Amino acid sequence: MKKKHSHRRGSRNPITLPAFLCILLAVLLLGLHCIGAEPAFQAFLTRLATSESFVSGALSLELGPGGQSPVVHAPSAAASSLEQPPEPDKTADLPLDEPVSESAFFAPIPAVGTFTEKADTVEVSGTTGLSYSVESMLKNPLEIRRTDGPQVLIVHTHGSEAYTCDDQYSYTSEENFRTTDTRFNVVQVGDRLTEVLEQNGIQTIHCRKMFDSPAYNGSYGRSLEEIQKQLKENPSIQIVIDLHRDDISLESGGKMSLDWELDGEEYARLMFVIGTSASGLQHDNWEQNLNWAVNLQAKLDAAYPGFMRAVNLRKQRFNQHLRPGSMIIECGASGNTLTQALRSITLFGNFLAAELNA
Repeated sequence: MKKKHSHRRGSRNPITLPAFLCILLAVLLLGLHCIGAEPAFQAFLTRLATSESFVSGALSLELGPGGQSPVVHAPSAAASSLEQPPEPDKTADLPLDEPVSESAFFAPIPAVGTFTEKADTVEVSGTTGLSYSVESMLKNPLEIRRTDGPQVLIVHTHGSEAYTCDDQYSYTSEENFRTTDTRFNVVQVGDRLTEVLEQNGIQTIHCRKMFDSPAYNGSYGRSLEEIQKQLKENPSIQIVIDLHRDDISLESGGKMSLDWELDGEEYARLMFVIGTSASGLQHDNWEQNLNWAVNLQAKLDAAYPGFMRAVNLRKQRFNQHLRPGSMIIECGASGNTLTQALRSITLFGNFLAAELNA
């Protein structure tokens, strides 16, 4: 006796309806593009994507009433929560619950006049196709001295960049050597640089905002808006430092640690990155930026040989067209520890303060 195949209502191919909707949406987008209404439709889609109730409803349709929906963070809510540094998890068992040894931040405090000698040459790496003379810049240095009002602005275009964990600082990586927890990323390094400069009488503004989270793309556009805002409110600012950490992968699959030693302590090596107009964007003062970096480097190379990597000249502008004293500082790499980075930025902060106070 043959069994009859049962045909239950509603057992049709579940792909049919979504496929039809996708085709319909594609046709709609094509039509909107032809009549010039595509931007308005994109704005509508953006409002839907940032609506927590819409996203939750869409997930409930997918998972059904009996499914367990994940916690939904709409993009707008996620972005607003990153405007301020995240609150520490008071229940977490973190090394910072214990007092941090001051030796982790130790760095020599230079006496007045320490940085008077210059290295004979300064290495500049990178290919831009632009002409410049390091020798001429060393003979005719751009000098910036302390003035009244805020003088230094510190930002972090890629604020989530973090380091290799050690006994002093350990965190849970949200991505590859990245975290939005400002206790463990480059924002913490910026906090330390601000502290050192302020201790030496240099008024400093430290922007702790995250420009690379929740979206990495567009980071430089967002940090540009912040820099312009700060310069308008504080025209006394002469130096803009975009503080990063580098990332260099090894053939073995690990991450390189850019180490330097002084008095038995390990430091992370630093690098100045200078943008130019070679990408086609207007940048009239890139040679002034390079002059400033080259002369700082010459004094650092004389005082602390090997501490600095070669000045890196790039085709991109990196928002450095707004002030002659603008630069990116790469403080170590992802293979270094935050402890090493804090030592290094303390050393550099004392040096920069001595330079501005000269």
